[in-house]
Amino acid sequence: MATGTVVIDPGHGGSLETGGSSANNATTPSGVLEKNMTLRFGLLVRDAIKAAATAGGHNIKVVMTRDTDKNLGLTARANVAKTNDADLFLSIHHNASIAHNARGLETLVRTKNAGNTNHANDVSFAKRIQAGVLAALRAHDPTTKDRGVKDQLLGVLKDSALGNGVRACLVEVEFIDTKAVDQLLNLNTNAAQVREDIAAAMAKACVAELKIMHP
Repeated sequence: MATGTVVIDPGHGGSLETGGSSANNATTPSGVLEKNMTLRFGLLVRDAIKAAATAGGHNIKVVMTRDTDKNLGLTARANVAKTNDADLFLSIHHNASIAHNARGLETLVRTKNAGNTNHANDVSFAKRIQAGVLAALRAHDPTTKDRGVKDQLLGVLKDSALGNGVRACLVEVEFIDTKAVDQLLNLNTNAAQVREDIAAAMAKACVAELKIMHP
């Protein structure tokens, strides 16, 4: 049985990010905003974890950093984990490229040399998320690339803001400014099923990680 608390962080939201930059790092060719896609995925992951907990008899609490289109700073997002004594923190984003034709999935953790004392555990969690989501994506589109688990200096994954021992990563679910990805996640007749399968993969990874943390 898995026990613990998971914080789901749908990236972006609201009109402005901290620092005054655009609230949306990416937009699809058909005009879907990243902030709306991350919120949709976040709510799906929340529901999938709750369903898995009910089916498996797990005692899992799920907390959202946001469940509406509102703006939160990076520290405020991370502090949701600290306030709720969370075990896992999963931030959901989408990528974009200059040429608008890149493909692939990657999962990011905060660099060890930036004071991440939990780096090895973060990588363990990130690898689980990466493998699960990649399999879900490739089941619908085998051309999805595995961009791997990478270190990156990300403020939302800062240990001092998250709290001690929180396993945290940020998943970049494909490049949504690429037409094929827009079709896959938004426009095709089976797009809703693709999204549900990705969310289920994230939920399964979270449950599996909690089982390791609290055997």
